[in-house]
Amino acid sequence: MTQDADHRRRQAVARYLAGDPIDVICRQMRCSKSWLYKWKNRYQAGDPIWAQPRSRRPRTQAAQVLPGIEQAVIKWRHTLAQAGQRHGAAAIQHALRQHGLEPVPSARTIYRILQRHDQKETFTP
Repeated sequence: MTQDADHRRRQAVARYLAGDPIDVICRQMRCSKSWLYKWKNRYQAGDPIWAQPRSRRPRTQAAQVLPGIEQAVIKWRHTLAQAGQRHGAAAIQHALRQHGLEPVPSARTIYRILQRHDQKETFTP
């Protein structure tokens, strides 16, 4: 399948470079204009692998919270709840900041940690 797709891409770009109208190429090859433009833009005369597909994997991944910080968030939630105080994300963030934990995660990150923890508790066999 990869060789067929590679050949099809090369053929479409070759026809484009030869001066065939884009509408005719797309109609005869049963492809969209956006597909043809994508491969036309990737075409490099000296690069033999220009027609091969590229990875769709993200170039970067979001930074993950350190396990110690995640444990501290869970600990402070239980501590605040047992003391009868508010124990939402903002309250936990405030407590972490007061007790000198660095770096203090955002309230949204704390909320996600709490959601993950709640899911683990309810689905643990």
